[in-house]
Amino acid sequence: MGVLQSVNEQPRVPIGRITFHLQTSLYRKKDGEFSKVRDYIKIGETRDVFDVNGDYIEIQNGLYIKNIDEHQYTMTFGEIIVRGDSVRSCSKNGIILRKLRPGLKVKVVSLKFISNDVTVFGINEKEFISSDEDVQYVMGIFEFGADSAVLKNGQSIKFQKGDITPYQRVEGHNLLLLDGTWLDISTLRGTLYGC
Repeated sequence: MGVLQSVNEQPRVPIGRITFHLQTSLYRKKDGEFSKVRDYIKIGETRDVFDVNGDYIEIQNGLYIKNIDEHQYTMTFGEIIVRGDSVRSCSKNGIILRKLRPGLKVKVVSLKFISNDVTVFGINEKEFISSDEDVQYVMGIFEFGADSAVLKNGQSIKFQKGDITPYQRVEGHNLLLLDGTWLDISTLRGTLYGC
């Protein structure tokens, strides 16, 4: 599930996805206070995550969950795609653990920003891959909510309702697509989803 964007609003961008291993209570925030709602999340459900604030995790539709034991859910922050044939994962100490095959897609379970240019992606609790490696980070996807024609590199490209395009970063109303071009979604109808 994602959030339908309206033309004039700043898009709400999911920062990740969460899958629940236990039935989980839901909360709504009103006047700074959290109150339990009647609905709950079922085992196996997956939702977009928009914010982690203290003991609460904001999911879609203005609902929250209480920060439960991390073994009761799996949270991911996009995925990486291995592009090169010499990409290796390593431990926290930098010890090389294994070589990854090109085309492999792995979920990112943690992010650590080392500098403006380098990010370390955790693919599980013990394995990490640096953005210095030949990998492509995918933050989420944009699903077109209506037939649209957009300008890309000076050419008009048509998208149909339901078409999706993955992106690696969001700045305002602009999505940085995997091919390095920017897509302005300010005049488009569509939905942003986490990966």
